[in-house]
Amino acid sequence: MPEKEKWATAKAFFDCPMPRQKMTVPDIGDIYVYGLRSGEKDDYENNVVQFNRGDRQIRLDNARAVLLQLTVRDQHGNRMFAEMDIGKLAALPAKVADPILVVARKLSGMATGEIDELVKNSQTAPAPVSED
Repeated sequence: MPEKEKWATAKAFFDCPMPRQKMTVPDIGDIYVYGLRSGEKDDYENNVVQFNRGDRQIRLDNARAVLLQLTVRDQHGNRMFAEMDIGKLAALPAKVADPILVVARKLSGMATGEIDELVKNSQTAPAPVSED
């Protein structure tokens, strides 16, 4: 007997839980890493990729720190860091930040090389050399 189809509803979409993962950060303690909401991901990507008169510019200044600020939460689901903490987060050792960022990207549906791909695709090809 074929399995009965289950059609999605708007309520099911709106009630979808945020993906999260508990992590233990050595020498620091336990945290939750949350995935970004769709609008948060748009804001993050718009902060990293800027368009100016058709030219795409990649701004990687503090991109990792901003992602940490948006995704690291306490045991109650509250963000641990405010925007004013981004400079301090940028000073974290990469050994501490990178494992958290891997989880944040995964939970947010970001490919691991997504920023690298944006940078590669934004570079303009050199103009052909004229031999006149």
